[in-house]
Amino acid sequence: MKKIFTFAALLFAAMSMNAQQSITCAEALTLMPAQHNDETQEVYTVTGYVTNTNGAISPSRTDASIDQQTFWMDDAKGSKKTVQGYWCNLPGHEALNVGDKISVTGKIMNYNNAPEIKNGDVVIIERATVQIDTIDASVCEALEEGSSLNAGDYSDDVFKVYGRLKGTDQVNNNGQHTFEMACGEDVFKPYNCKGAEGLELGKGDSVVVIGKLYNYNGTIEISNGTVELIEKSQVEEVIIEVNVAEAVDAAMALAQGGTSADRYAITGYVDSIATAYDAGYGNISFFMTDDMENPTYNFEAYRVKCTADEAALITIGRKVIVTAALQRYYKAADPEKELPEIDLAETVAGGTIELIYGEGIENTMTSEKAIKLIEAGQVVIIRNGVRYNALGVEVK
Repeated sequence: MKKIFTFAALLFAAMSMNAQQSITCAEALTLMPAQHNDETQEVYTVTGYVTNTNGAISPSRTDASIDQQTFWMDDAKGSKKTVQGYWCNLPGHEALNVGDKISVTGKIMNYNNAPEIKNGDVVIIERATVQIDTIDASVCEALEEGSSLNAGDYSDDVFKVYGRLKGTDQVNNNGQHTFEMACGEDVFKPYNCKGAEGLELGKGDSVVVIGKLYNYNGTIEISNGTVELIEKSQVEEVIIEVNVAEAVDAAMALAQGGTSADRYAITGYVDSIATAYDAGYGNISFFMTDDMENPTYNFEAYRVKCTADEAALITIGRKVIVTAALQRYYKAADPEKELPEIDLAETVAGGTIELIYGEGIENTMTSEKAIKLIEAGQVVIIRNGVRYNALGVEVK
């Protein structure tokens, strides 16, 4: 009898130790670690009301059968943002709405001095009754409406924004599209938006982007919405061939944080690896130069798509051609953290790579500019008024 009692007591104690602590949003704030990116050792269940979300869901990168969503919570209904749930696992396939009462379970992280639960598990306690309008808008109208939002806030209504791509489309491993649309000199940015399977978008294509407007530190976006193609542009894409120095000049002529409307084919040598090959995302980052005897370290091929076999061949001194839009990456100095200013020429993430092999190939340098066109699905290169195919054979 005594042995049975002792075993039961131990089992109860073990169950108690493994049980998550149920807390409020206010308590989660007090339990947040003091240092950025630190997280608690304990797992907590935080209960509150959804106070801010873009209403969009996205499949988990580790299990596509699970949908995830990002949102903010507070202990009272309203718009106060106390605890963030960052891409947390939903119990079904319907998005959370502002006003829903939920709990989310996970460790509490300090992310930029705000408590965050990343990839936690959501339980819906009570659904709110909400009416969300869908509003048709031009790019200019979306920018005007989005600019009225506070930084970090989403619109209450869903918008269908009609317009054309300003430049190239960037597609991530999950098939989500990121691009820019313009109203004069102002830019509207759909970010990680879903499209039909196999959707290919290019400069000038007419599209409609659907989702809630989001003010991302002054950049107006629709984040994790959907995009639909209305009409393909009749203008053939131009890919501009340049060396590394010319790519740097073109990128640094952009506004800080700006991207080019056209794609560039940049030829140069790999002089150092910035970020090793990431098998999960299928990309690699490296610096390029025109002269291995005098590397400049002022141009980064950023998150270029490649296979593991290709990555193994991207070694120091390898001659490559990277095709992508250009961007001018800028980050102001942070004196408190002793971090310097960054003002760097890069390719936009998602570019493609061609490896150049020296065996049996004579490499020559020329001052002549070349233009690469995509016509009827075929690559045509125009140099000095003569048209060539991708194999270098003259075509009519």
